[in-house]
Amino acid sequence: MDAIDVIGNIAEIISWIGLGLGIPLLLAVLIGRAHDGRWLPMDVVIVVDDAGARARWFTAGDFWERPLRAHEAAEWSGHEEAPAFVSERHPQSMHFEPRRPGLHAVQVLGITLASAGAAGVVLSIVLLFVR
Repeated sequence: MDAIDVIGNIAEIISWIGLGLGIPLLLAVLIGRAHDGRWLPMDVVIVVDDAGARARWFTAGDFWERPLRAHEAAEWSGHEEAPAFVSERHPQSMHFEPRRPGLHAVQVLGITLASAGAAGVVLSIVLLFVR
């Protein structure tokens, strides 16, 4: 077994692992995004009183409110308004990031693994013609 065979075997293993894990992760992200729906940008009002800091917004014909988490309260203290994102399907759901961090992490991992798998496939095909 020479070096080209070893590299070809490694590339094939990388392609199986990368595509085998990356494609299902990307499908999970696609399903998660379809379930989530769109998140619309909106300005929320920050209210601070004895109960703590809360965000309030008006959408879908109703007022909504949720308490701010500790890191959100620290970031938005002293502000009367803040840019946020509200779910179109579930108007009671609001967050300050344009996308969900967990779903974004899964997407990045899926893209990385699928890209490595695709590179392994290409390398395996190229090595077939090197001989």
